[in-house]
Amino acid sequence: MPTRPVLLTKSCVLSAVRKRFLWCTLPPEPDLRTPGALSAEGSKSVTATEKRSTAKQPGDSIQGVLFLTAGYGTRAEPLSLYRPKALLPWGETTLLGKLVNQFKVIEPEVIACNATKCPELVYREVRRYWPGKIRMLFEEKPLGLPGTLSANAEMFKGHWVISNTDMVLDIPVREMVEFHLSTGSEWTVLTGSFPDYGKYGSLPVNGNSRHYLGVSIVSPKVVRIARIEQLSTGFFTLLRSAAEKAGIFINEYFTSADWLDMGSFHLIRKHLLMNGSYIHPSAHVHRDANLEGLYWIGSSCIISSGAVIRNSVMLDGAVLLPGASLVDDVVPWFVKRG
Repeated sequence: MPTRPVLLTKSCVLSAVRKRFLWCTLPPEPDLRTPGALSAEGSKSVTATEKRSTAKQPGDSIQGVLFLTAGYGTRAEPLSLYRPKALLPWGETTLLGKLVNQFKVIEPEVIACNATKCPELVYREVRRYWPGKIRMLFEEKPLGLPGTLSANAEMFKGHWVISNTDMVLDIPVREMVEFHLSTGSEWTVLTGSFPDYGKYGSLPVNGNSRHYLGVSIVSPKVVRIARIEQLSTGFFTLLRSAAEKAGIFINEYFTSADWLDMGSFHLIRKHLLMNGSYIHPSAHVHRDANLEGLYWIGSSCIISSGAVIRNSVMLDGAVLLPGASLVDDVVPWFVKRG
């Protein structure tokens, strides 16, 4: 039987700082069948030799998924001072939880997360939806994506998906992976049309000006270039330039799916309220409180007597004290306003 998941204690985090990574995994189920014997369903069990011959090779599948949860998060301050944006709520889950649910369909060998703030909470959220191997890459200070690849180059033995975690998007996961592998691409990016809000830089791909949707698939060759060049920044500038000199060019998979930016303070409020008002069942709203316009009230929130909330968001555990007013704002996790 699998052992219980490892809980990241303070000593674990300190160890992660020293080692730059931490394995958290469930051991595989023991194979109790005798080679050549019949299973209960009458099918022949697979021998060790047969397993080796039918195992996925590094080039014909996705080895892992890397979720980018580290970073300074300056666009989302003050929310990002408390927790990474990946842990923002979305429906009955979080941004990270939604992404894990989407990418687990490709059955990667491992899911990895780089983390600066709250690595234990990031790990716990991934574990809610993923029973397999988890690798935490703790960064005392954000390394930048090329820096993360370079520092952990030994991990990238096959093709990896790399995903931002500050957006909401119905990602065509299977289709993008199939496209990447079938075309023999070394670097594929997910692109789409520019949203009708905000100003975003364009990504030139195959003669087109595209909006990058935050998901890439890279081969070990791209990671080796980051390691050789000792890059820490410039995923689409310095690393791309070095890759092109080595004969590696970016390919794109275009989707028309809607992309919601959850990376800035005002867009977080806008997009959480876009589906209407919401009150978590565990929240307590005093009968004399005034709820006006749209509002999003998370778990264990408290809205006291005489308090007013209008077109605002209260993240889990937030408290609105008696007589307080909250208008066009977002209260971070477990913060009191009065």
